[in-house]
Amino acid sequence: MTLLAACGAAEDRAGSQTPAPATGAASAGPVAKSGPSTRATPDPSAPAVHPVATAKEPEHHVHAGDMAVALTFDDGPSPTYTPQVLSILHQYNVTATFFMIGTNIERHPEVLRQVLAAGHLVGNHTWSHPDLRALDPAKVREEIERTGDIITRVGRGAPPILFRAPYGNFTGTAMAVSASLGMHPVAWSVDPRDWSRPGAQAIVDGVLGAVRTEAIVLNHDGALLDPGQTEVGGPADRSETVAALRTYLPRLIDAGYEFTVPDPAR
Repeated sequence: MTLLAACGAAEDRAGSQTPAPATGAASAGPVAKSGPSTRATPDPSAPAVHPVATAKEPEHHVHAGDMAVALTFDDGPSPTYTPQVLSILHQYNVTATFFMIGTNIERHPEVLRQVLAAGHLVGNHTWSHPDLRALDPAKVREEIERTGDIITRVGRGAPPILFRAPYGNFTGTAMAVSASLGMHPVAWSVDPRDWSRPGAQAIVDGVLGAVRTEAIVLNHDGALLDPGQTEVGGPADRSETVAALRTYLPRLIDAGYEFTVPDPAR
């Protein structure tokens, strides 16, 4: 619960930048808490990782022309809420980006595969959603690398190309590590603070009141649960986000926005 509250506070801090508009398109049981790295021996048949230049700062906007917007969802996959989000996106033929936590992928690999099968992009959101500022370089690398490995293995495809730091804390080490793993850092420009469960209408107002051309919108389709915690009725409940999406998405479409995904090429 502490993590859930802190998540939004720091995300609000890092992501409150001028927003922008855009266009439409269109991964199993409890596991132990993150311990020592369990990375497998590299598979010679796995897709190659191509390092990229280390960015000076994360991307806050997309660059896909007038009325282009990116929808992003953090902290999944969730077996309860991610499928509901996928259903709404499918209804409106919108493609989104899902920044997933490695621990949640390990618990619910089938949901990650559902996201990929629906044509959406999956990004790296670390293994256990820590504040990267508090970790030494070796632990930062483990958090990012381990998550990239499970996305690649469970998704049976290419390694993720996008990275989002928990709480928006893009440290120099995190930026360098993600670049060495071929990933580009992506933040956001519109944050309705849906994680705080302010009510569906407040989330709708937060998105519609801030969105502009080239915006990256931050929402949450999941959470990292504490032992014994459930997704429904508590701090991890994302039903307000789902209800808000069902309301604001058709309004954005009616207003002429089109949806894209963050472009690592910039």
